[in-house]
Amino acid sequence: MIDYPELILIFILLSITMPVYLLPSIMAREKNNFLSVLLLNVLLGWTVIAWIISLVWALRTDKDPLRSYKLNTHNCCPKIEAELTKLRNLFRAGVITKTDYHNETRKIIGS
Repeated sequence: MIDYPELILIFILLSITMPVYLLPSIMAREKNNFLSVLLLNVLLGWTVIAWIISLVWALRTDKDPLRSYKLNTHNCCPKIEAELTKLRNLFRAGVITKTDYHNETRKIIGS
């Protein structure tokens, strides 16, 4: 049976290793592909290669302005949210370029 000091040691080790293991997912929480990075990280991160791939993926992906706006704004304005959703849909459909998408979202959010 595990003694009390060993339980404390296990808890301390888990408290240190879990944030490191989930680092790619934490870094990608405002990114466009958060769910994909999270799934790769959680399911295959133990292979180290997949962990490195998910970390690189999290670092290289652009932030999703709509998700960032929702996470950083407590009183999310429905009008701004609707405009950002419309822009994101236009970008995903290929109607506007990436540069136009980022410029317009900056104008809407005001930063």
